Amino acid sequence: MGLFDFFKSKKDTADTSAQNKLQDNDQHTLKHEMQITEKDLKADEETVDRIVEKMVEEDPFKNFYSGKTKEDITPLSKQTYKYENITTVNVDFVNKDKGKTLVKVEGITLGFLPEDTALTLQSYQDKYLLTAFVYVTGGPYMAYDPNTETVIEDEGPFGLDIFVQFT
Repeated sequence: MGLFDFFKSKKDTADTSAQNKLQDNDQHTLKHEMQITEKDLKADEETVDRIVEKMVEEDPFKNFYSGKTKEDITPLSKQTYKYENITTVNVDFVNKDKGKTLVKVEGITLGFLPEDTALTLQSYQDKYLLTAFVYVTGGPYMAYDPNTETVIEDEGPFGLDIFVQFT
């Protein structure tokens, strides 16, 4: 084997690994994504509250208010929610029939997907890997009140944002 053959064989090996990397990257390419809220599922407030309570209980980090205190809130700060960093991947999509999919979060039934969303989810579910995350929205918050020039604490109703993606 001559010197030229040696370099030629090295080049062939590099091309093969590059081709493998392309194939691996294609397997992880985002094929479809969607966002669903508790409103889309027509979930009642009590059920959402139970799910949030369980998510907070099971969250290992409990980084409330993103680690901010009242002293960190300034006139330029945005409203900071207590549970904005609480998330879970404990989401199940249970197909009952074509176009009928039940959503469970933390083992608690949240509701059925609208038919068109269920059909889309089911069509991708058969072909690709599903990944889903649920984030808490709403609830207790701190905000700067420019009228009183103080930090106020208040709260609104909880919500859930479910992000679904297929790779």
